[in-house]
Amino acid sequence: MEISSANNPRFKSWLKVLDSRGARKQGEAILAGKKFWNEVLKEHPERVRAVLCPNTGVLPAADAPVYTMPAELFGRLDIYGTNAPLLLISAPEPPLWQGELAQGLTLFLPFQNPINLGTTIRSAAAFGARVVVMQEAACVYHPKTLRAAGPAIFKTEILQGPDLPSLSALAAQKALPIFALGLNGKNLFDFNFPRNFGLAAGLEGPGLEGIWPRENMLTIPMRPGVESLNAAAAVDISMGAILARRKAVF
Repeated sequence: MEISSANNPRFKSWLKVLDSRGARKQGEAILAGKKFWNEVLKEHPERVRAVLCPNTGVLPAADAPVYTMPAELFGRLDIYGTNAPLLLISAPEPPLWQGELAQGLTLFLPFQNPINLGTTIRSAAAFGARVVVMQEAACVYHPKTLRAAGPAIFKTEILQGPDLPSLSALAAQKALPIFALGLNGKNLFDFNFPRNFGLAAGLEGPGLEGIWPRENMLTIPMRPGVESLNAAAAVDISMGAILARRKAVF
């Protein structure tokens, strides 16, 4: 099907999902990335609502409707300049976290940077961890989140969580074994984690200082003079360290 005008209602709706508000309102998002769109079409066809393409080149084989358009229109949707088909995917709100910890590791992520959020979701899929996205976090279906996460967005159990103060209160009451990454905590590499537990990351910049109970804070030891690690990198290091000790996936 050909889209020839910027006034086309479908095209207008696609433009709206390029920001978090539009994605949440319409329950759709655009996934870009020529390295993995074939994988999504093959392994997760039920999530693909349409394939959006420039009207040049070979059209992809897909069960979903395929829409073509002039390069000028396609470029407004192809914000990363991939020049490859874009996938319009269903973007349902994640289910609410019910206050329980799954088997193994549950990550609690408040990352406001969508790239950090997407990168960590991708790592969680690799390590087999469940993800609870906190209220402070970026939208799971932000284009930058999806770009960083890739197909892992479909392979990770993602839930919508409370805000950080509420989660901190649970940790302080020892209602659940939830620990957090921060400064001046216990050495993460020496810590004996329970079989099922939660690991919370801090906000980029301020972290969790003054929010999280000190006795439940864990620290990645670093050389003197290094102030901190990137938030996503810190979570990756933590998951790798925990797995190395357990010698098994979560």
